[in-house]
Amino acid sequence: MNKQTTYKLLIIACLAAINLFAVRAQTVDDFGRITLRIQIPADNNLPQEARILLETRMREMITHFGVGSSSINSRFVMEARVNVLSKDIVPGPPQRVSQRVEISFFMGDVVKQKVFSSAAITQIGVGTNENTSFIASIRQINPRNERFGSMINEGKAGIIAFYQMECESILREAESLAVQGNFSRAIFNLAQIPDVCTECYQRGLELQGQIFTRKIESEGMSAFTQAKAIWAESPNSQGAGRVSRLISRINPRVSFIQDVNLFASSVSAVVQEQELREWQQRVQEYNDRLEDARLRADRDHELRMQQQDLRAQESRDRAETARLRADRQHELEQMRIQAFREIAVEYARNQPQTVYRPLVVR
Repeated sequence: MNKQTTYKLLIIACLAAINLFAVRAQTVDDFGRITLRIQIPADNNLPQEARILLETRMREMITHFGVGSSSINSRFVMEARVNVLSKDIVPGPPQRVSQRVEISFFMGDVVKQKVFSSAAITQIGVGTNENTSFIASIRQINPRNERFGSMINEGKAGIIAFYQMECESILREAESLAVQGNFSRAIFNLAQIPDVCTECYQRGLELQGQIFTRKIESEGMSAFTQAKAIWAESPNSQGAGRVSRLISRINPRVSFIQDVNLFASSVSAVVQEQELREWQQRVQEYNDRLEDARLRADRDHELRMQQQDLRAQESRDRAETARLRADRQHELEQMRIQAFREIAVEYARNQPQTVYRPLVVR
């Protein structure tokens, strides 16, 4: 392998790693935002280096204009197409290839095959071959070009209009999924509603809370039932180990947590002495989670008591009371949203890769 080939492979690997890191790093944070999946149709026949560079430019473009770049929402895309308008051979030495290319960008909905907005630029790239000529053309793309900003803003308006029109359908589908027991997918779908669609976002957030409660109750009861069955069959240290693993999966916020705690204590009481230490460590970890939940509840109670005292104070303290209440409410709301999004992220990570069709541009 010669040095030039090695250098090219290193460039490809680095660009690909940057793109992969960008997608993974933004997956968690992009729930609640308008996000776009970047795609370049295979029939463009771009060399790999040029394709990766174009994807990087597109990601820079949409990030600069306030949109998330992520694969979590496969419906809305920014698509690029490259069309060679002319190609000339420039005499050497060394001989060079000059290409005049049109690079078109589209934002749209691949499910409904609807294009919201588009923009096109023409570039001339010169290189030692077609590959380097394409790269030279793509390097000239300015991601901060206001033409792209106008396209993205128009596309965002199309996405917002979609959620405004389809909100009822999205909520009904999520409820249907929850009824079927597919809680994670229901939360995943609702978590994709962008917060700029205020009314639909708030309704989706409320429904996520309801589905989250049903999810932890259902999964917790299933784990608890299995744990009791295992203990009835194997009331020994081996059975206790299996029981502890199941109990650790039960969310401390379930309504039957006292029954779980009593059961865990009864299991602990009959575990053999020589193996009790390991069991107690697991129970302690579990109890720590309970204690954290209790402390959070105590803090909430303490805050409520403080608020009652503050309300009794003179009017000059009322503004501070309102601020504390708002801060705490905001903190609790963010904790709830984070819990929902963690479920959505985990669901997204476990989904198989899907091949998406390109936009049909008329």
